[in-house]
Amino acid sequence: RREAEIYLDLLSRKQAGEILRIGFQPSYTLLEGFRDNTGKKQRPITYTADFFVAYADGRNEVIEVKGVRTRDYLLRKKMFLHMMRDTDIIFREVR
Repeated sequence: RREAEIYLDLLSRKQAGEILRIGFQPSYTLLEGFRDNTGKKQRPITYTADFFVAYADGRNEVIEVKGVRTRDYLLRKKMFLHMMRDTDIIFREVR
C-alpha cells in the first residue's frame, strides 16, 4: 500500500515535469555468479529496488519502500551502497 502511495506521488511529479523517467523494480547484480573451488555453480547475488527515478535537474535516485528491515535486506543494501559509492545515484529508503 505504501508503495502505491509513493508511486502516485512520483507520477504526479512526473506530470508536473519534475521527473523525466520512473523505472519499476530495477535489478542490480551485486556479485556475479561463479564456480567455487569444487566446480559447483554459485548463483549471482542481486538487489531489486522498488523504483529508479531520473529527475529533470539531472539527479538519479533509487527508492526502496520498506516495512520490515530484514538481515538479508540490510546486507544487500550495504552491498548496493558500496557498489554505487562512485556514482551519482542517490539511495533513499522510505518507510
